[in-house]
Amino acid sequence: MTISEDLLRTLRTWHKLPAGQLLERLDISRATLMRAVRELGSQVVSRGKARRTAYAARRPVRGSLQALALYRIDRDGHAQDAAMLYPLHPAGCALDGAEPLEWPLDEDMRDGWFEGLPYFLDDMRPQGFLGRHFARRHADLLQVSTDPKDWSEDDALHALALLGSDAPGNYILGEPALRQWLLHSQQELLPLQDRQVVPAYLLKAEEAMAHGTAGSSAGGEFPKFTAFREVAGRPVHVIVKFSGSDGAPGTVRWSDLLVCEHLALLAVAEHLDLEAAVSRIHQAGGRTFLEVERFDRHGRLGRSPVCSWAALNAALVGLAGKPWPQGGAALLGLGLIDVQCMAALQRLWLFGQLIANSDMHDGNLAFRPGLQLAPVYDMLPMRYAPVRGVELPLKDFVPPLPVPAEKEAWLTAAHAAGHFWAAASEDARISPDFRAVCAQNAAKVRRALDMA
Repeated sequence: MTISEDLLRTLRTWHKLPAGQLLERLDISRATLMRAVRELGSQVVSRGKARRTAYAARRPVRGSLQALALYRIDRDGHAQDAAMLYPLHPAGCALDGAEPLEWPLDEDMRDGWFEGLPYFLDDMRPQGFLGRHFARRHADLLQVSTDPKDWSEDDALHALALLGSDAPGNYILGEPALRQWLLHSQQELLPLQDRQVVPAYLLKAEEAMAHGTAGSSAGGEFPKFTAFREVAGRPVHVIVKFSGSDGAPGTVRWSDLLVCEHLALLAVAEHLDLEAAVSRIHQAGGRTFLEVERFDRHGRLGRSPVCSWAALNAALVGLAGKPWPQGGAALLGLGLIDVQCMAALQRLWLFGQLIANSDMHDGNLAFRPGLQLAPVYDMLPMRYAPVRGVELPLKDFVPPLPVPAEKEAWLTAAHAAGHFWAAASEDARISPDFRAVCAQNAAKVRRALDMA
């Protein structure tokens, strides 16, 4: 076996290795290592400088060693070169940036090494309701499972590089996907006018449920579709969640919760001093539609960056599933957020608890570059969601009282929660039975405020 072959076998087995470790493991000189690297050419990638120089073997995706170009779409809808991505043996990627990255990086990431997909691209993976439809629709073409949860890293890279032109955030991976986006950008896409919205939404809901033809792979579990419409003279991209139409108790409750999400976002914006996603409610055909404006889209083609707490947490902190303030404290300790962001995060978490949101998971919180909180979304009283989709067991709600250190934030959150429950108790779009629950909870929050 030649030195080059031995080097390639070693890198394919052990992932990336610093130059010093390779010299010791292969018992060769630095000059011999350099010759072997040159002989292997595109099969090996090196990153880092001086003593941080390391090497890894490139991994073919679907038989191709071709690097994947990463593009960034700016707020004006123009594509920019961002980086080149190189899949590695046995997993992970190297990234060669054409411009500074806008997300925090540890030492290895600053050198261009990532254990999987670069974490700020992780949200691009098809996921949730729309992601499953995307997978079912394109499984034969992509030669992948119909469930994206079963996809390997190579499956995700292949899918994104071919068809990932409308993923969350502002990146597009792969020239084929960019060409798809460029073709789309030349088409005259007319936004829905007000009179067209309800008929179009009714049709899109039926199509999404029957055929899985939803228009993108943005994440989430509630039945939904995407749309492009005009609001007050401006074009906006929206994600639309919707309820069933059969009038069953479970369906009615899901409808109630969609209205509650709209009211919760209003309470966040008006009483919690936080930015919230802009939403609207439409009711027609027995369905309730919650229309939420996408804050990563601007005008017809513009985009901006966003990264979920799930992706950030896994890459930088390692506190998966822990309360958001606990993660915020870790970010504050690392100097990645300021005390104002930490305080906002605590108010939001307490507000969620006080409106019976039992589903504040890591994917329901996101950040913009600079690790500023993105607009709040997916905030609703999920404690009252039907069990197994249809059953409505009685659930008592006890507003949690604050410990001394969180009292100031708790008082702000409790006042906002009181406004939310009061608004929900009087909203005719919510069923009478659940309005009564909301009125009871408004009274409970008032009593909690008196006790605090």
